[in-house]
Amino acid sequence: MLSRMCISHNRCFSKFVVNACFVFTALFAFNASGQFAVGQEADPSNRPRTQELLPETTVAFIQIDDFRDMVGKLQETSFGQMTQDESIAPLIDGLWDEARLAYNDVEAEVGVTLEDIQELPSGEMTFAIIAPRRQNPEYMLIIELDTESGAGERILERGREVIAAETGEPVTTEESEDGIEYETFNAAGKNFKFFEKDGLMVGCSSEEELDAFVDRWMEREVEKVRPLTSNRKFVTIMNRCLGNNEIEPEARFFIDPIGLARSATRGNFAAQAAINFLPIIGLDGLLGVGGSMLLSEDDFESVVHGHILLSNPRKGVLEMLALKPTDYQPEPWLPADTATYMTTSWDVDQLLAELSKMVDLYQNGEGLVDEWIDGNINERIQMDLKEDVLAHLTGRVTYADWYAPPMALNSQVQLFAMELSDAEAFEESFETIIQTVTRQNNLEGDNDNASDDDQSSWMTTSEYKGFKTWTMSQAAMDRRTAQRNARRDARRKARGEDEEVNPEVQEITYEMRPRPAMAIVGNYLLMSFSPRSMDFIEHAINTAEGEEMPMFDDEKYMEVQRKMTRLLRSDMPCAMTYQNPEQSFRMLFELAGSEETSALLATQIEDNPILSGIQSRFAENPLPDFDEMKGYFRPTGGFVVSDDTGYHFLAFSMKAENDE
Repeated sequence: MLSRMCISHNRCFSKFVVNACFVFTALFAFNASGQFAVGQEADPSNRPRTQELLPETTVAFIQIDDFRDMVGKLQETSFGQMTQDESIAPLIDGLWDEARLAYNDVEAEVGVTLEDIQELPSGEMTFAIIAPRRQNPEYMLIIELDTESGAGERILERGREVIAAETGEPVTTEESEDGIEYETFNAAGKNFKFFEKDGLMVGCSSEEELDAFVDRWMEREVEKVRPLTSNRKFVTIMNRCLGNNEIEPEARFFIDPIGLARSATRGNFAAQAAINFLPIIGLDGLLGVGGSMLLSEDDFESVVHGHILLSNPRKGVLEMLALKPTDYQPEPWLPADTATYMTTSWDVDQLLAELSKMVDLYQNGEGLVDEWIDGNINERIQMDLKEDVLAHLTGRVTYADWYAPPMALNSQVQLFAMELSDAEAFEESFETIIQTVTRQNNLEGDNDNASDDDQSSWMTTSEYKGFKTWTMSQAAMDRRTAQRNARRDARRKARGEDEEVNPEVQEITYEMRPRPAMAIVGNYLLMSFSPRSMDFIEHAINTAEGEEMPMFDDEKYMEVQRKMTRLLRSDMPCAMTYQNPEQSFRMLFELAGSEETSALLATQIEDNPILSGIQSRFAENPLPDFDEMKGYFRPTGGFVVSDDTGYHFLAFSMKAENDE
């Protein structure tokens, strides 16, 4: 809704921004191949920082400090080095060739050559949304250009042609007293202006904001509105997102979500009413969100900071979802070959108490949540949800994903786990719920052929190495598949489509069906809703039984944990994450050459020259054996800490061993 309102207000400029984003994406893609244009860069030391030129009413801000320097550092990362490895470089070059061929098909429409796009950036790129007081949002785009190649001027000339064709009016030019040549065009009843000075191209949907930008550049005072560097929200977030040596990050962003929403929805009574509702649920305490990315800092390949700025004290939703700091350690059932691991914890009692307060306040009642739980849940499960289920949860929750061998399209298995304070009491309640819901489903006709005590109509209970497991029954799986197929066939017939579904695609789709499974392992309830759920649960049980290496004994994890401990110092995390990209990329490498993937692609490439070209490149230059490339994939870690200003997130990836 907000996007539609913004675009309707500044249609032409928004279209220009969309095209600019496309250009930025192409710049990253093609410059990643190492083909940099050589030219004269503007000298940013001759002007103030952009943060000092933008107004404090800026509500969204994204900036790349130096595009060429950033791409150069990305090429030095492990992934960048991998693309230059002689065993995979021919394939990468072939894929870029396909991308160039695809661009050639749209070059006439875009009106800009690929060479011009590659030569365009030389330094900074910034996009900002400004929310002047009691006005609609305005947009500003800032790009540092290569002043010698002429690419910037050629792209601007194409922009003038597009604007003239869209508006029916030519772009006009005038020179200011400062000697700056402004170009102006009219669209949607507004004047849009842009200029180029010292290699910097600046465009804005507001003449007033652009003039204020220039005034600050010329060191003239701007009345009533201070620069962005005086915005307390922006400064607090950016100060928290500096590197260890307070070096400038390669990229940063900042959003004032409520300020942006208020400005973008001006004149919309319903939207403004929704915003005024935020204090009731406590979301007015969400002051800002921002972050930064630093490359090649100390012994880290990359460091990403993120910060959620919150008011203090917190209330409502922000208090309800408060994360608990503690000493997080991987669970003993977590296998070493887990690809992604995230864990945190909440105070369950506090969560329910704050939820009850908000609902009672909004509905002007008392005990409404308890009343709803009693009437809609307790009656169905025939027990007390709070006393018999939630009381046995500690609040710690964990997410993990793993790739089940042999590698196939359905190999990725996602698992959720909840820590239990009393596993035996919880298991008793859980069994009772399964039996109760099964009987009710049978009586309601979910399975007309099942008797009242036929649990196999929904869940199948079994054991694996002494651990009780619950899995959706094959009968339930088949019923749901038949129902989905019937609905799909009905829709196809309604559209007049007689063509049958490709049997190979149908078989692959069948294997991709989620099959929920659960188990209690130690003091954790493990739940998975993936096609191969039981594979992960059995793997976790094997790990708990000492038959597989646990994550806390894995050297890669221990290396990440040592780095994390150093970065945390004396702080306690309220959440942590670990990723081993070797696992996920191994799956991609193996699937790229599998018969299953080839069969699926064969059904899609007909009349699709892009996919056909990609397939031919893989056929000409097959991926190397993954074991030859796995050294390029380094583990990453991250954590969240809580302080008086909000939540701070830090994620890092380590340099390759030969770079440390």
